[in-house]
Amino acid sequence: MAVQAHIPAGLPSSLLERRPDIAAAERAMASANARVGLAKSAFFPQLDVTGAFGYESATLGDLFQWSTRAFLLGPFAGTALTLPIFDGGRRSANLAKARAKLDEDVAQYRQQVLVAFKEVEDSLSNLRLLDDQISEQGFAMSASERAEQMSATQYEEGQVSYLDVIDAQRQVLQSELRSIHLASEQAVSTVALIRALGGGWAESQAQIGSEGESQKKTVERR
Repeated sequence: MAVQAHIPAGLPSSLLERRPDIAAAERAMASANARVGLAKSAFFPQLDVTGAFGYESATLGDLFQWSTRAFLLGPFAGTALTLPIFDGGRRSANLAKARAKLDEDVAQYRQQVLVAFKEVEDSLSNLRLLDDQISEQGFAMSASERAEQMSATQYEEGQVSYLDVIDAQRQVLQSELRSIHLASEQAVSTVALIRALGGGWAESQAQIGSEGESQKKTVERR
């Protein structure tokens, strides 16, 4: 007899975020986005506090480089203003590189999400097919058992030979083996679904997913 896994309706797609591949792709995308922000910040003027009287800073020698156009704010202000004006396109190149990396990581993230959704859909489709096959096999099993009982009765009444009884018993055994095979396939497919989702699920998660979908449809109708 097959033990069917209960898969509640309305599982939220956010469960996929638990998958290691999606989590890694998401972290890479966030890191690339941070690098873009860092590359942008390199274009902004920088205020660096110098030493006493503005003369003891370790970076004081760079204050008048034309590439940065750094100026001392006041004779004793103790603060230097660095303006990134000319750097041979280095900052622009770094920003372009960071943006290209972000685009690459975003594309990779989208690809991983598509793969995850396909794996979930394939697992659910396989489970639906197996559920239908198990249901049909249940009817076949009942029919073979009735046929076995009938052949046993007919044998006792002398209507059939014992070979007919053995053949009916063989049909029951084959039906039982088929049921066991389908139950095994169902267990494997359930494990594949759990892996595709990045873990199991709870009824509360399914309810949250259903409520979120209902709210989304309500907003769309408005």
